[in-house]
Amino acid sequence: MSATRKARRIRILLTNDDGILANGINAVAAALTATYDVTVVAPEGNQSGSSHSLTLGDILPIREVTMPCGLKGFALRGTPTDCILVALLDVMKDNPPDIVVSGCNHGPNVGVDVLYSGTVSAALEGLRQGHPSIALSLDMEYGVQPHHFETSATVLTEILAEPAFYADLVKAPAILNVNVPNVPLSGIKGVMITKQGFRAYENFVEKQFSPRGRAYYWVSGNSGPHDPKPGSDGYALINGYVSITPINLDLTCDELLKPLEDRKDLVNKRLADVTGSRETFGRQTVPAVGTRRIVKRPVGANSPNSASEAPSTSAGTASHHVGSGSEVKAVSATGVKKKLKR
Repeated sequence: MSATRKARRIRILLTNDDGILANGINAVAAALTATYDVTVVAPEGNQSGSSHSLTLGDILPIREVTMPCGLKGFALRGTPTDCILVALLDVMKDNPPDIVVSGCNHGPNVGVDVLYSGTVSAALEGLRQGHPSIALSLDMEYGVQPHHFETSATVLTEILAEPAFYADLVKAPAILNVNVPNVPLSGIKGVMITKQGFRAYENFVEKQFSPRGRAYYWVSGNSGPHDPKPGSDGYALINGYVSITPINLDLTCDELLKPLEDRKDLVNKRLADVTGSRETFGRQTVPAVGTRRIVKRPVGANSPNSASEAPSTSAGTASHHVGSGSEVKAVSATGVKKKLKR
């Protein structure tokens, strides 16, 4: 390599769940573009609380927009998880990201929040696709100013500046769930490596009635206080520290594996009675070596909506864009032509 050749800039895929025009993602994008190559693929509108949902029954229109921070990004009419898949499998297919960043979220993602969070789920999808991923959130309240997104953006840039800190994320595998106190940068007391705490909600569902007496529901409610237990994510935020929690896709409760194993015969005996297989029920068998499992194609497999019937492609059908102006044609990895509105 020539001594004069510059090192390649690290590529970052940036998304969120508050929408591409939200203050949080724009603060982060502005802070990252000076050092990194940033590609933004984010929801067109607010997708808070979408968790790890996918859009399976509708199309996903995409268009290129100029964000308030001045950076051009792709707005997708879908969920945060949709955004990650579209970005990795098409938009960035030829130049995949080195890191996936989701955020900065408008509000904390601590305790049970992570189960509902589109911010955290987007990072988990990035991990599932084999990329180190970070979820970033600011411990702010809606309608209560100021919102120090500049603090969260600075915390993120300092984390990214130390690759050794997050080097083993994919190997683990886990994401970093980063929550930042809503204070000026000078008010940050440090970093705590934390466990997921507990956070309860009150009045989560409100029942209302229309003028004609028809019942309807409004999902809202008040979030409870942060978990004050030492070592939890909430404890860190209460005390002015950045909370960094490693979170993975495995939701197994390891503590119950052995107790449940010891008690499984209670269920086995009942099932043996109703199936009439008392002699063999519950006995583990070793499958024969070299046997092949034949899976029959379902009757409806030829439906045009069947994902299994996507046309096969060769290595030469990589995604590419052709044309000019506001209309761009794209050929995806499945070989299906579609139009992307720029």
